[in-house]
Amino acid sequence: MSEFMKGVMLLKQDLTEVPAEEALKGKRFYHHLKKAGKPIEVVFFSRDRSKADLEENFTEKHGDWLCVKYGDDILTRYQSKFEIKTIPVLRVINPAGKMVVLDGKSEVVDKGKADPLGLFAAWEAACNK
Repeated sequence: MSEFMKGVMLLKQDLTEVPAEEALKGKRFYHHLKKAGKPIEVVFFSRDRSKADLEENFTEKHGDWLCVKYGDDILTRYQSKFEIKTIPVLRVINPAGKMVVLDGKSEVVDKGKADPLGLFAAWEAACNK
């Protein structure tokens, strides 16, 4: 994700900030892949209506992944670019910032439990095209 999120500050689960380029050096499904050493990271793009709502939602209801800060301009740009109209949604984005999987959520539900490494391999191949 290097160039795609360059310069963006993300929030960790404890609400401390981390530069995206540091955090994105390549969470049941996610944790399985991380444990297997796969270069995957989740970035939460909130649609909460206030900073307090985002922080409460993120710290209480999400895994140990990253979050774009409330009010960051990237939220509006990427929600449009990646066609985020409903929630929850999971998109797979390659390092250049191109969406390579439109409905990752359905793929995780349908294939992720039975074969998370196989699904990741398909995503990785799509990212490397």
